[in-house]
Amino acid sequence: MIFKFRSDNLEPTFRKITDFVKGKDDFFVIEIQKSKRARSLPQNKYYWGVVTKILSSHTGYTSEEIHQELAKMFLSYYSGTKKFVRPTTKLNTFDFEQYTEKCRQWAWSEMNVHIPLPNEITEEIYMTLNNIFERET
Repeated sequence: MIFKFRSDNLEPTFRKITDFVKGKDDFFVIEIQKSKRARSLPQNKYYWGVVTKILSSHTGYTSEEIHQELAKMFLSYYSGTKKFVRPTTKLNTFDFEQYTEKCRQWAWSEMNVHIPLPNEITEEIYMTLNNIFERET
């Protein structure tokens, strides 16, 4: 069983743990870890709605194909001689921002394509990206 709690709200958590183990003649292990925030929904929407769409429109590949190539470039690692790619779903907010920054830098240096930062998205960019998306589906 996993109990998620904030440090300022310990008593209800301890009550839940006590209720869970009460009356059971077993041994238990409690491990406490600091939680890492998973990538946020706004980060995910920005990545799929801006980064992959802009690159998709410049390359002719689908957003999913672009995503796979970016992940191979920036999230791959080796274990022994085998190459693996970390999924973006496992990234925390900090790591996901670093990943999207690498994608933006690569787009500019390798393709001369500017990908606006989240706070640079205008209504015109948004409408253009929606038109691209409608063509993909």
